[in-house]
Formats: sequence, C-alpha cells, structure tokens
Amino acid sequence: MNGNLLKVTQLKKEAPDSPLAPFRLHLEGTSPKVYIVQATPEMYSQVGLAEEEKHIQKAVEKRQREFRAGRHAARSAMQNLDLSKPNMTEMPILTGHFREPLFPSDISGSISHTDGICLAACAQKNEVASLGIDIESNTALAEHLFSSIYTRDEQALLNRTHDLPDTLIFSIKESIFKCCFPFVQVYFDFLDAQITLEPKNKHSGQFSFELIGCNQDALKAKLPNLSFHGHYCFDQQYVLSLCYFS
Repeated sequence: MNGNLLKVTQLKKEAPDSPLAPFRLHLEGTSPKVYIVQATPEMYSQVGLAEEEKHIQKAVEKRQREFRAGRHAARSAMQNLDLSKPNMTEMPILTGHFREPLFPSDISGSISHTDGICLAACAQKNEVASLGIDIESNTALAEHLFSSIYTRDEQALLNRTHDLPDTLIFSIKESIFKCCFPFVQVYFDFLDAQITLEPKNKHSGQFSFELIGCNQDALKAKLPNLSFHGHYCFDQQYVLSLCYFS
C-alpha cells in the first residue's frame, strides 16, 4: 500500500526464532518518526500479559484474538522506538473507560483492526502529542449509512470523485477521533467533523479537518495548539488513515 506521500517500507525483521517477530513498518516522509507494526498470525493466538487478559476474560474469541494482536503489535512498535528499553515487551497496555488503549505516559499510540489485518502505531510523546490510526476494508458502504457519517459536502465530493473508496472518509474520521480523544475525552459525532482531502496521487494524500458541530467551541478549546498532520492511502483491499498532533 505504497504512495509518494504515505510510504511504508519493510524494516529488518526480528530473529526468525522470535515467537512474535513482527512485520515492521516505518512511516517515511513524516517528521517526527511514527512506527507502524502489522500483527503477525502468531500475535493473534499468543496470550497477552496477565493485566491485559483481565479485560477480555468474558469476550468472544474474535475479540480476544484482535485485542491480543493489537497489544503485541503495539509493544513491538514501542520497542522499536527505543531499543534501549528492553522492558517494553513486558509493558501492559490496559483499557480505559471508553475502551481506549492506555499507553505508557511517554508514548503516543493507536491500534486498529479490521478483517484479516491489525496495525499499531506509536511515537515518542515528546515528538507527537497524540496520534490516531485506522484501517478499513475497501468495500462499499451501505447506502443508509452515508447521511449519518458524511456531511453534505463530503457526499458531494464522493459523487464527483468516483475513484475514492466509500470507507475513506469514514476511516479518516475514526483516526481523527482517536487522535483528539486524549484531549477532549469524548468521541464526538461523525457529522461534527468536516474533512478536506489534499490528494497527492490517485491512491494517497493528506487531509485536514474542521469541527462544525454544535459543540465545536468546547472541543476546539481542548485541542492542543500544535500542527495537525493527516495522511491517507488505499489500494483495492484496504483503506489506511493516520493523523497526529506535533
């Protein structure tokens, strides 16, 4: 899923005998560094840390597997940020009141999964105040969902540009919610955010957002006075969005 703006490249894999050897990805073209790790099949079945397992004791098997894969991938991404801290592999990532992953205080992180893939993104908090990642299948969206997810301007954009995936703006809004949550502490409505795309080529580009809901003033007051960076790319199978404040 490569594009000129959002380019991912395979980094050196861990030792072949490692039970959780991840497929490591480094997001090029961004400063500071954001590391993305795609969960391996082993990560889905490997039992997590004891503190984490308490959160999924009563969950169905599918939820348990996705939860474990996300935590293992996130720890791998954190380890890659600072190889001098080997104890990152034993660092639990618990769950907050809104089911958000709770990363160590010096790490900004986000986790996303959809059918067949799970990604975790991490960065140093002194470089990235918060970040959000989302991955979706590149599939058609049910017609009745458009009016509850996309603003009129966004629907008009999709109607004019027939090569954009139905799930692109949905994915972007999901990553924005995750990125903003540490500051606003609430998941606002899909229609509270207006997305503007800045395509780099047919399959990738940047994006920005504007809060437009009735609670926009309260939300804006809580956001940091930092630059916002949004990136997206897609192929025939998946749609990926990532954003952060720095």
